[in-house]
Amino acid sequence: MEQELLDGVTLSISRDALAITAKREMKTFSSAAVNGGAQRSRTILNLKVDKNFNEDVGVHFKSRIASMGAAEDSVCLMTAADVTKAAVAIDAADSLRMAVVVTAGTSNATNIAESDAIHAAGTINIIILVNMGMTDACMANAIIAATEAKCSALASLDVRSMFSKGAATGTTSDAMVVASLQEGSRLCLYSGAATALGQLIGKNVKRAVRAAIMSHDSLLPHRPLEARLAERGISVEDLVSAAMVMYVPHPAVPQEDARTIVRQLLDEAMDDVNIASLIMAAIRLNEDGASGLIPNMPEATYNSDPVHLVADEMIGTLISMQIAGYYGLFEFYRFDRKKPGILGVLPPFLDDALGALIAGVSSKMYSEVIKRHRE
Repeated sequence: MEQELLDGVTLSISRDALAITAKREMKTFSSAAVNGGAQRSRTILNLKVDKNFNEDVGVHFKSRIASMGAAEDSVCLMTAADVTKAAVAIDAADSLRMAVVVTAGTSNATNIAESDAIHAAGTINIIILVNMGMTDACMANAIIAATEAKCSALASLDVRSMFSKGAATGTTSDAMVVASLQEGSRLCLYSGAATALGQLIGKNVKRAVRAAIMSHDSLLPHRPLEARLAERGISVEDLVSAAMVMYVPHPAVPQEDARTIVRQLLDEAMDDVNIASLIMAAIRLNEDGASGLIPNMPEATYNSDPVHLVADEMIGTLISMQIAGYYGLFEFYRFDRKKPGILGVLPPFLDDALGALIAGVSSKMYSEVIKRHRE
């Protein structure tokens, strides 16, 4: 596959490599594994490596560069992501032209402020090409702008850290290249949010990062509630198990049959956009509470689950009644008192929202059992 990105600049993608070649030398500034920092080159490479890659980077890439017939001064990134699923964004403002090329895999998404992240396969690599000359300071400024845009893209898709399950800001091995294609009398001095260049970088990096993640990881914004819970370390099996702790056996239905019914009803309930919306509201409120962002409720107060906080029970009431009416509400009271299984370790809002989900389904399960017994 080949594509012209800008005048005199071509992108080519194969199974193992993404290559950007320019007719004229580019000024580059990057965190590249090989020929990083401030360099000059006509070639930028993003080379695919095995997810268990553990070789000497310099030796490996020099060998790869030679086998490709590329110049030794090629700026080289590395990724375990599928480079054929790269995303490209091309944009312009007056005489300013730019292109962004992104490969992304979020299997090792993390938050830069976490201390428990470990290296694993998956990388977000961003290449930014600008048709204007750029000072060194401007290129450093562009790295900042692009990093902010990357974080915004991850937030817009609710990408979670694989380690803490909190909001991700990147992966453990992200890299970036900024390339200036011309140097002349007109130089870009700045690329912050107040500049046309900064705005183009922000808009197009966000667009390309989003597209690359959605393509590579099938991480759609409207993915099912089951996926959103799993990303936070909560499985449907956890919910089923909690429901079965409170199961009062019915003579006509063995426990395993009841478990199967609960699972089916959970799937149906979570597909209800109203229930999913209430549970996502509870998730967001929990995240705000844990950060001390609920008005008049400091973080420590929230974490103590104070008795005057009743909004979580209000959400639970709505969820249980949406599923099974007053029968679901009475079952919610029963689950809320006992907090079986995973409910016992969940924070405020989540314990009540998911407790209500399980309670509503449990109540509906009993109705289903009675109905089948009558038939």
